[in-house]
Amino acid sequence: MKFNCLIVDDEPIAQQILEKYISQINALHLVGKCSNAFEALNVLHREKIDLLFLDIRMPSLTGLDMLKTLQNPPKVILTTAFSEFGAESYEYGITDYLLKPIPFERFLKAVNKILMPHNTSLATTQTEEKAEEPIFMFFKADKKIHKFYFTDILFVEGSGNYVKIHTLNEKPIMVLDTLTELQYKLPKKQFTRVHKSFIVNVSQIQRIEGNMIMIQKKVIPISATFKPNLELLIQANK
Repeated sequence: MKFNCLIVDDEPIAQQILEKYISQINALHLVGKCSNAFEALNVLHREKIDLLFLDIRMPSLTGLDMLKTLQNPPKVILTTAFSEFGAESYEYGITDYLLKPIPFERFLKAVNKILMPHNTSLATTQTEEKAEEPIFMFFKADKKIHKFYFTDILFVEGSGNYVKIHTLNEKPIMVLDTLTELQYKLPKKQFTRVHKSFIVNVSQIQRIEGNMIMIQKKVIPISATFKPNLELLIQANK
């Protein structure tokens, strides 16, 4: 038995992450990817969709407004960067509410809510052994390729199309990349976005005071949008 899935998200990177996650679940079959609600409605009218991975904030028509138009909607897992819609969204009978960036373990937990009642082994991944996670990453900057071990990265500061990587042993290095793109490349168990301009290495946090994080004498703000992600990682490491 396969569950037909549809991704509806206006962010290409978010689509890619969800597509990768879906490909690791034997029971899920990706029918298509849509960048707005109108494309999704067309697919829903001609295809049998069992599970919808739905973003909320999209151009012209939001994900929640789209749900209002469906008489018999499929199972829905909301995928969004905004926590303020949580309470309202459950009025639409959604299965789960995932905050970006979405760790695979959290994705799997949400999917299991749908798969497990069918008494199947559908929630198993295609590979029985988990692949070994990388411990470093290469960045190109100043016409050089720099190797950074994740344990040495303190935090990453965004500035338009560039990010500044702060480390334990070197001066900060400017890299041509956006913070949004980088947050999907760094290990989700170790790094989390805490502000529109900052990603932090949770293992390097010295203390948290209110809405401020202290890392190596640097004060980093925590925004309400990303605070739930930080709290989840802290709970996981207690």
